[in-house]
Amino acid sequence: MTVGALFCFPVRRRLAAVTLAWLAGIGLSQWWAFPWRAGLLFCALFAAAGMVCAARRTSALLCFAAAMMIAGNAAAGFQLAVRDEPTPPRTAFSGTVIALESEFRVRLGDVEIGADGEEKRSCARTVVVTLMLEEGEAREGARVGQRISGTGRLFAQDEARNPGEANRRVQAICDGYELSGYLLPGWEAQGEAVFSFSESMRRLRLSLISRIDAVFGEHAPLFEGVMLGERSAMDSEVIGAMRMTGIVHVLTVSGLHLSLIALAISKLLRRLPVGKWARFGLEVTALAFFAALTGAAAGTIRALVMAAMRSLAVCRGRRYDPLTALGAAALGMTAVCPVLALSASFQFSFYTVLGMLLLGHLGARRGGLWSGAAMSVSAQIAAMPMQLLLYGYLPLLALPMNLLGGALVPVIMLGGWMVLGISGIAPALGFAAAKGLGWVSGAFEQASVFAASIEGSVLRLPAPYAPALILFAVWMALCSKRIRFGRARRGAAVLTALLLAATYAPRFCPAARYVQLDVGQGDAALLRVGRQAVLVDVGPKSSYAALRYLRHEGLFVDLVFLSHLDEDHAGALGSLLRSEIGVGGIALPKGAMDEAVSGAVSEAMALAAEMGVPFYEVQRGERIETAAAEFDVLSPDDSLSGDNERSLVLFADVQGMPMLLTGDLPTSGERDDFPDCTLLKVAHHGSKYATSAAFLAQTTPEIAVISVGAGNSYGHPTQRVLEDLQAAGATILRTDESGCITVWPKTGRIGTFCSP
Repeated sequence: MTVGALFCFPVRRRLAAVTLAWLAGIGLSQWWAFPWRAGLLFCALFAAAGMVCAARRTSALLCFAAAMMIAGNAAAGFQLAVRDEPTPPRTAFSGTVIALESEFRVRLGDVEIGADGEEKRSCARTVVVTLMLEEGEAREGARVGQRISGTGRLFAQDEARNPGEANRRVQAICDGYELSGYLLPGWEAQGEAVFSFSESMRRLRLSLISRIDAVFGEHAPLFEGVMLGERSAMDSEVIGAMRMTGIVHVLTVSGLHLSLIALAISKLLRRLPVGKWARFGLEVTALAFFAALTGAAAGTIRALVMAAMRSLAVCRGRRYDPLTALGAAALGMTAVCPVLALSASFQFSFYTVLGMLLLGHLGARRGGLWSGAAMSVSAQIAAMPMQLLLYGYLPLLALPMNLLGGALVPVIMLGGWMVLGISGIAPALGFAAAKGLGWVSGAFEQASVFAASIEGSVLRLPAPYAPALILFAVWMALCSKRIRFGRARRGAAVLTALLLAATYAPRFCPAARYVQLDVGQGDAALLRVGRQAVLVDVGPKSSYAALRYLRHEGLFVDLVFLSHLDEDHAGALGSLLRSEIGVGGIALPKGAMDEAVSGAVSEAMALAAEMGVPFYEVQRGERIETAAAEFDVLSPDDSLSGDNERSLVLFADVQGMPMLLTGDLPTSGERDDFPDCTLLKVAHHGSKYATSAAFLAQTTPEIAVISVGAGNSYGHPTQRVLEDLQAAGATILRTDESGCITVWPKTGRIGTFCSP
């Protein structure tokens, strides 16, 4: 029996089929997964069916693809099902240091939770902890191989609770850990340090960063980013500008960097009297070393695999097929860690490279500048769906900036490494060359900042639905000359484009909706009609839920209501103002700006004034018209005093659904003339000092929304409020249980982001 009899298809198509099936199974694991025993059984059944087909000289590809889909689904589901539970404060635990992120930020393996003499439980994965010190305490940090013990706390990684948020747990699992936290001062370290390759790489990286600082001076941060993928020293304005112009990828070591390094190494090795297989081994070893040195991100590993396969093809005298190499990289990487396919970095890297390979080939034959421009255009086209999905905007200047980057980044990167080497041999010459190269890097930074400052440099659009990503990939394949299709290619491409438009059009649906975002122990909601939105509070300083939702949905902000200026309601205002999303105005209770506020809120208010954002101080009796709705201000008035008492109380009737939004209004601020409502935003997170039974009997809400943080120390929402809401006949919705809550006024439909 020949291998060809198994599938009856070319190697590239067989690999593509099983890889896509494997990845599809992993993708489905987010919603449902086979138990691993059942998965093994079904895989065996389909594999047996495939062998029967092969014995009969018929195609077994479908059977093996089904087996791969089930295997990927079961493997990812098993990986996601393993959970390490977080701990309360001052929990005793210990673990062995297996890697250092910094001297006092360590990764622990073989972790045991519990004090001596107690029953201990183990963690399935490693944990990452910060080793805290007393103020002024001087002591050595931990070393790899030591056993660290003490008391502290371990936290679970956040899963997505609102549209537009990334699943941080998935990314943590991809990095090999589940919990992160801290050990309080007084922790103990026992045992001797042992050799660690990762620690050697970390120290070498720190040494190189120190050397780059010394050689390039004020321009060093950009060289650190381009040469090593290290952004910590870069100015946030420059990083933001590069992100808004679509060239921030040059600060992440990926295919571009590996290709440049591989080219330099290849030219160097050709001068050595060694055979082609020796050159192959040396080149792959050098690239693997560089990948380890720069952090081995998903894009870096993908580029390393593809570069190794290209070199192997040259050694064997075979034709290198980049699509086959891309499929092999995806299959190999996710075989080691299936959940990796669910991470944003993996998806963005592979999706964009796929588009470049499918579409960039269209202009490659003309060569020269046209070929480079075609590759850049194809990359921008391919990146559009993922760009919208992850960031919520398209950088309109990405093409010219990437062409500029394509010309300057090789100079900055390869020139940087050359100057670094020269400076070690001839310091005077090296420092002189560094000044000239610093002018190039400085010009690149200035061009990025200038391009980002141009008005209209980004196009904000809603993120596509997941099926649109698949359809877009199919459309790119149909438009590509790398894949053979029949005569129906053009018709299929047109049909796919129409389906793509049909799946994207609903994202511009003008249906009004009320959205209560999950911002933890805080408050942030919005009322939206089409792409116009009014925010009612923005959440605490640490929350980016409102900003990410606005980006994900492609919304424009007419007005921001701040019910009052407590940080849990207004702390995130600064993040919103500093973003690319414009704010039409800020409305707040009359006299609120005269009260003392936190530093974050004070800075945000000063920033708004500096930006020229208009302020509106409102009180009872005023009506505010916005594109989303008309709001009646029911409180405060001059008879009330105190921060919470003077919270804004807003009433709006949206498509026949009356809504009452009460901020942190206590029972002492409740009035006897508040109107009936269908939707009530429960005051003060369900505090016992708010939302009286008399108030509920008066307003008769049918839907009660409570914005509250899980496990908060205040005991919100209180049992008394919950019982009163139940007695009033209201459907209770809580963000700590349901995540983001969406209510459609026209139909009364309720949607929750997480299952209650």
